[in-house]
Amino acid sequence: RARAGVRRTFQQDRTIPDLGVGDYVRLAAGRRTSARDAEAVLGFLGCPAADRPIGSLDVGTRRLVELAGALAARPALLLLDEPAAGMTEVESADLAERIAAVPGRFDCAVLLIEHDMAHVVAASSEVTVIDFGCTIASGSPRDVLEHPDVVAAYLGQEIAV
Repeated sequence: RARAGVRRTFQQDRTIPDLGVGDYVRLAAGRRTSARDAEAVLGFLGCPAADRPIGSLDVGTRRLVELAGALAARPALLLLDEPAAGMTEVESADLAERIAAVPGRFDCAVLLIEHDMAHVVAASSEVTVIDFGCTIASGSPRDVLEHPDVVAAYLGQEIAV
């Protein structure tokens, strides 16, 4: 996966509490990454200083550090599994803006798996909704979220009618 240019984050925090933020980012990158490059990714995501211990961070901030490590690898494709889990609404909205900027800034495609629809709309240019393994709608976020099959699948058939 890494040799193919794919990096991912997980739903559960996988950072290493004993490391500093910058050390984790350079380790997670899996390639030579200068302190300057690590600082640039950390700054883009609004992460704490590189010397800050990961063990002192809240869950939401650890998620950002994990994302920074994945981005520092300069992948062709970044898979994000529920990246806003554990974040406040404001933090989630801020992260969504940053995710939307990733393709242009890092020349990297993003596959976002997320259940927070406000986050999806803010972060995505195209959405595909899958229900029990089948694609039920694909297109712009607004069009997909208004699609009757999507409404029925996620809000119940009674509301969709």
